[in-house]
Amino acid sequence: MNKLQTALKVNALFSGISGIVLIILNLQIAKIFGTENNTIFWIIGLALVFFAITISIEIVKQRSLAILWIVIQDFIWVIGSIFLLVSNILPITPTGLIIIGIVALIVLFMGFNQAKELAKIDNNPEKKGKQWRFERIVKADKKSTWKLISDVGNYALFAPNIDEVKIISGDRLGMVRTCSQGKDSWAETCTLWTDEKEYAYDVHTTEPDYPYPFKFLNGFWAVEEIDKTTTKIVLRFAFQYNKKIQNIFLHPLFRKKFFKVAEALLDNWKRELERK
Repeated sequence: MNKLQTALKVNALFSGISGIVLIILNLQIAKIFGTENNTIFWIIGLALVFFAITISIEIVKQRSLAILWIVIQDFIWVIGSIFLLVSNILPITPTGLIIIGIVALIVLFMGFNQAKELAKIDNNPEKKGKQWRFERIVKADKKSTWKLISDVGNYALFAPNIDEVKIISGDRLGMVRTCSQGKDSWAETCTLWTDEKEYAYDVHTTEPDYPYPFKFLNGFWAVEEIDKTTTKIVLRFAFQYNKKIQNIFLHPLFRKKFFKVAEALLDNWKRELERK
């Protein structure tokens, strides 16, 4: 079990136990808080048990976007608790306020711990930043596969996130091209090229008109022969966000979107190669 799974497990246990206590002891807890309305406590208890179940699911599935939503809910709980503590909107006893404060501190700790581990998803172990890798096996020989994926001028025909590619200068190693999607466009330089094997591009992320929040971004494409009629296509993207907080709140959104893009690109290449 990794650290993120451990952090989620702690949250699930605390939320589940708290929920069960609120359900079973709702009358006694209502008295501690100085109210005769015990309904709110077993309702919150049911909500916490349901919350614990959703967390338990993510301990296994590890979906970054769902985990982000768990973190946000924890922070919403803390903000709501602070509001109750400072507003005096409800006639809560001093003991009740202390309990609210203690629980809020525990939830705040769990939220930060989960956020810290969430920020580490897809970290590149070799250098700073993150890395995504995708593979697809196609029923085509290596030469045909290379010819298709190395046709960088026609990349937009297969990449769903690219509308147009223009070659500005050069050929192969050192080539500069621009890519566009809607109103956004950016330049890239080829930094690696080995015929019938691999190539790579560095995106010009330091340009003032670069539209995305990356400090650096490098794309890598390769073909690996499995046998005379079967080839593996490999995609790898290494990148770093401009700000550390984007690893928590932006990365899960980008991850979900880009995984769909990469899978669609590989599907399109596979379809094109195997229809011949």
